[in-house]
Amino acid sequence: MDIIEFIAGDWIRRGVKRALFHVARAVGLFRLARRLTRKGLRILCYHGVAMDDEAKFSPYTFITPETLRQRLDFLADQKYPVLGLEVAVAKLQKGDLPPAAVVITFDDGFYSTAALAVPMLRERRQPVTIYVTTYYCIKGTPGFDLLIAYMRWKSPKKVLEPVTIAGFDIGRVLLKDEKQSEFALLPFRIHAGHLTDPERCDLARELGKRLSVDYDEIARSRRLSVMSSDEVHKLAAEGVDIQLHTHRHRFPEDEAGVLKELADNRAVLEPLVGRPLRHFCYPSGVWSAVALPWLAAAGVETATTCEAGLNYADTPPLLLNRFLDGENISPIEFEAEMCGFAELLRHLRAVLRRRPRP
Repeated sequence: MDIIEFIAGDWIRRGVKRALFHVARAVGLFRLARRLTRKGLRILCYHGVAMDDEAKFSPYTFITPETLRQRLDFLADQKYPVLGLEVAVAKLQKGDLPPAAVVITFDDGFYSTAALAVPMLRERRQPVTIYVTTYYCIKGTPGFDLLIAYMRWKSPKKVLEPVTIAGFDIGRVLLKDEKQSEFALLPFRIHAGHLTDPERCDLARELGKRLSVDYDEIARSRRLSVMSSDEVHKLAAEGVDIQLHTHRHRFPEDEAGVLKELADNRAVLEPLVGRPLRHFCYPSGVWSAVALPWLAAAGVETATTCEAGLNYADTPPLLLNRFLDGENISPIEFEAEMCGFAELLRHLRAVLRRRPRP
């Protein structure tokens, strides 16, 4: 199957799913699902809010301000109670959670979350938890890997001919072939990992020139940057819940590595927030069952994944499910997740898969 067939097949599948959701809502199944799943805690996961064209670059990572506003209005109009993470988890475990309660979370701590999302949430009096990764919070520069992917996507060129940048040789790159270009630039990204942050910025600036993309404009706009330490401190002082997300946005496989990521993350955030931090988000949704005791011993009380699903009293607090929302999710898909209909379909599919063959 070539890529065109795969994309067409995925487009057809999503079209069928959306049509099913529209029919289900029309016949009242959405209302029924909301009643049946009323004890389940919905946790929403967002990343960045688009300040320019980021939602076109990565609709899974970025959401436009217009779409985010529609989501928040939907929750308010449909009377979904939005709770803070800590309050919601406590109520979930006690069994006194309000029906169909929702928690809103943002990962990474993008500048756009503070600049665009937080004002919307305040306007609606909806609490939010922001999991902040801290390496670039200190450095004040765009995340390198995300930046390189964005510049490659944004380039008006179709091909980057072989070039030497700061002594590093890059072969011919087909820029519009995502897989090929990502593979071709992987050695460049690995090389950059051994450099200082200023050297990486110079490297990205030079690559931007070869791609006809202005690195300095991207850096000034902060659309790929996380919040500064001062901005984190200001949000925390205003009552926004700031929590842990590792220092370098990675989840090592060994205990020492995991504990170091947590310790480095805490060392930056806790002085800014002014209190101990006990809630964690797995970077990129990567988690391991062997790491759960390490997190617990480090004082982590809850940890959120990127696994779609609702949370109940028996859901492990270090493996909380979340629905990853973005510009790629249609309004009917979002509504199906919020009312619990999509969750019931997942359960039905799981049951059917376990049935023995005749």
